[in-house]
Amino acid sequence: MKNPNKLTCVTTSWDDGDHLDLELAELLCSKAILGTFYIPIRYREHPLSHADLRSLVAEGFEVGAHGHTHKLLWRLQPNEVREEVMPCKQALEDILGRQVDMFCYPGGRHDANVIRTLREVGYSGARTVRMLATRPTADAFEMPTTLQAYPHAPLTYIKNVCRARSLERSRSLLEQISHLGNWVDLGKRLFDAVLKEGGVWHLYGHSWEIEEFGLWNDLRELLDYVSHREGVRYVRNHALLQTQLGQLSAD
Repeated sequence: MKNPNKLTCVTTSWDDGDHLDLELAELLCSKAILGTFYIPIRYREHPLSHADLRSLVAEGFEVGAHGHTHKLLWRLQPNEVREEVMPCKQALEDILGRQVDMFCYPGGRHDANVIRTLREVGYSGARTVRMLATRPTADAFEMPTTLQAYPHAPLTYIKNVCRARSLERSRSLLEQISHLGNWVDLGKRLFDAVLKEGGVWHLYGHSWEIEEFGLWNDLRELLDYVSHREGVRYVRNHALLQTQLGQLSAD
């Protein structure tokens, strides 16, 4: 049973800006689930067009930046980081005619210099690729996720949690250790925990990867499970960030 005093949010995010994002958006719309599409300017062979990006926004999704060329930003010089994170923000804002608030680190790799540069050029927050997180975060530029739409080996989750050095995610790993081999089952169990205790369920992935590995039916099953739940807020990444920071401030 859901705790009525706890905020419960579902969000999704999708990286790389492949043309298959349109199929993914259609699926999400059918479940009334919102999310953020993180777009690099020059990366995929079959990218989304300008009209496609505007269509995503018109359907209620958020567009965030994912670097100009999807270059890994970790350990780059400040001017090199700026050359990746500022032009992509400006280009997307020109296409959309609105502010782009969120960034997603290519490959999840970042350091203090990258975060500082993102703040300087006007981003409000950034998403990582850290998994098994279900608690609100106070760090706008370290937004974690709960699960990737991908059949990872159990060792991948273990390594991911160890890199995060998070007590919460370590506890989650131990609680779900027997379910790490089935990503759909793992996603359902993590959602059940959020539904019971409050928190955030954040699914991320790549549409091209879902196509390549034939994961569409699995994804539909999981989205069916988490959709249309009473008392759950379905939000975009930036709205989640604002909601989390507001709740933590109130607490």
